[in-house]
Amino acid sequence: MALRLLDLVLPPRCGSCRAVGSWLCERCRGRIRRLEEPMCRRCGAELESARGDCGCRSRLKSLARLRSAAAYEGPIEIAVQRFKYQGWRRLAEPLAKLMAERLMIEGLAASWAVAVPLHPQRLRQRGFNQAELLARELRRRLHLETPPGELQRTRHTPSQVGHDRRWRLENVHDAFAWRGAGLDGRSLLVVDDVATTGATLEACASALRSAGSGPVIGVSIARVAV
Repeated sequence: MALRLLDLVLPPRCGSCRAVGSWLCERCRGRIRRLEEPMCRRCGAELESARGDCGCRSRLKSLARLRSAAAYEGPIEIAVQRFKYQGWRRLAEPLAKLMAERLMIEGLAASWAVAVPLHPQRLRQRGFNQAELLARELRRRLHLETPPGELQRTRHTPSQVGHDRRWRLENVHDAFAWRGAGLDGRSLLVVDDVATTGATLEACASALRSAGSGPVIGVSIARVAV
């Protein structure tokens, strides 16, 4: 109710073009480029030919699947930047809707959804964890249970931006741990805003598998082409 009243006082503006009326307008939503086949069956990267996979199995050993709703370009890139860095938290709802649509199209399901955690230092700087906002929306939309604990970042890691695959994998290796009740072989979604090589989601999946989870599916709003 409080959010509805706020929308009356401060009407929603599109996270891409800033048009008044909704947090992601139909025009911008129509310009979003969804990832297209052929795609790697495991990591969801677009391929030049239908060869089945991109060779990611050697580096993504804990993730059962990785899927993103769209390419990181155009309206999505602008919306994600405003969501993540400018505090447009209400964008979590339309962005999570795109993620849920991708999961349903692919027929991918899980028992719980957990967010890629921020280190406490970065969380204090930003004021919120954008991945947690997305995970909450996905739980609501997909009717998922609240997980019996949380994924935590055990050490501060430098930003992944601008580095190659090997550096990214080493940077986040053993940087996460599960804190809570046993996972009892249950399947999980690990949620992030943007995926590039999948290294962060893979490190999260490794921690969850070590804690006794079943299959772990990584899901993000957007995918950066590499």
